[in-house]
Amino acid sequence: MIKIIIEKIFQIAILACAALLIDCSSSAYTVTEGEASELPKAASYAITVPEDYPQESDSGSSTSIEIRKVLANLGINATLLYRYPDYKSLPSDTRAKYDYIVEPVINYWEDNVTAWTGKPDKLLLDIIIYDAKTSAVMDKFIIDGKSARMIAGGNDPVELIKDPASVHYAKIIK
Repeated sequence: MIKIIIEKIFQIAILACAALLIDCSSSAYTVTEGEASELPKAASYAITVPEDYPQESDSGSSTSIEIRKVLANLGINATLLYRYPDYKSLPSDTRAKYDYIVEPVINYWEDNVTAWTGKPDKLLLDIIIYDAKTSAVMDKFIIDGKSARMIAGGNDPVELIKDPASVHYAKIIK
């Protein structure tokens, strides 16, 4: 009888550990894609650097740097425009230097210390690509992400950008 109880406890412990590992190893994304235009790889790209989300220092520059890394993996060397938080703030002479301007907009950024709180990091980000010559919106997509919980999960909301942005841009940049 005691042996059966110990075996059941052991089975429950193994199932609990497996459930914890599964919960810790995946992030959840909702990606909303608009009608995107196919964009040429050979064009010149620049990325604005949004204002930091309140009380989350470096969230703006971290976001733009991560998007630049995603584009670099596709063979695009994008310039970061640190002085300009959005497309509207760009002077015409700066716009004239590039074919496309990428504008990330941080709507929500929750950076939790997952190892201590067990709460997931969260991100809500719009990414818009403008044709710099005509100001037409060439692409817009939204990443609504939540990291895995606990220690094995993401440690920063910026980690929620890479996978969905890589998939999205691989579809439209040729």
